[in-house]
Amino acid sequence: MESIVINNDEFFASVLECLKEGRDATIPVKGFSMLPLIRGEKDLAVLRSCSAPREKDIVLFRFNGRYVMHRIISIDGDAVEIMGDGVLENRENVHLEDICARVETILRGGKRRVNPYGRIPLMLFSLWYKMLPIRRYLLLCYRLLPWNFFWVRRQARAASLKG
Repeated sequence: MESIVINNDEFFASVLECLKEGRDATIPVKGFSMLPLIRGEKDLAVLRSCSAPREKDIVLFRFNGRYVMHRIISIDGDAVEIMGDGVLENRENVHLEDICARVETILRGGKRRVNPYGRIPLMLFSLWYKMLPIRRYLLLCYRLLPWNFFWVRRQARAASLKG
């Protein structure tokens, strides 16, 4: 399968234009920051324009000149604290106007629709969030599972070649 490389700013400009027109946008997920619930290079995210984000929403937002997709941990007035499910410590602090879209659906493997706000996914997230002190070890075990090991190595190698 041949891939096309598009400049990030151009790509997200077209995504934001699509959202402004009231349409949903489907984008590929990159990286490990939302593991294990969302898998980079395997899953797709269906985005929708969002006027009133809530805690536990997965959102696309602008942070330090880049577009990032993580989960809202807390909202206090205009201040929003966001953290990736697969992140161990770092949290992003942004303003409401930095949030561009909300993830409506995850396409697992690019095909099977998963509602990230259903009862079971939110229960799993709550449990996962409480395990923050041991998340490092759980993610290591997840990455070493036979069906993930080579995928994770391939992603890490691709990331090291870019940077």
